[in-house]
Amino acid sequence: MEKIEFADIVRAYLRTVPQAAEVLRGIPEPQRLSFEAWPDEETDLFDFLPMAFMRPVLLPLLSEETPRPDLLAPCFDFIEGLAQNPNAYVQNALHFEVYEQFLRGREILLRARQFCGPVSGAALLKMLRENYPATLEELTGDQT
Repeated sequence: MEKIEFADIVRAYLRTVPQAAEVLRGIPEPQRLSFEAWPDEETDLFDFLPMAFMRPVLLPLLSEETPRPDLLAPCFDFIEGLAQNPNAYVQNALHFEVYEQFLRGREILLRARQFCGPVSGAALLKMLRENYPATLEELTGDQT
């Protein structure tokens, strides 16, 4: 996945993430309208990622008993495209609204690490190393 420019976030989401259009249609007003008008409207990525991506799409997929790579891979392609954007605002939104959300459960975190691309995987590892060293040690200890 190539870097997703800020102006293209919603278009990339709709193009990449399974069932994105359906999810977007289900978001209540006024957020839905501002997401649809991205980047022309005042829209917050800190709202968009949890409302349109993490809660309705990625976290449920990561929580399934049997992971579905055909659905997870495009989601992580989207994350990888965002991770390649060096904009500090985008990186902060990824940190708090994506990577931190992987800490909801051990299996979620393990699956996220498995599906992350090189840039997002490095960012997730850095977050764990700097902020959650005990969690990282537990995970890496289990894998040896």
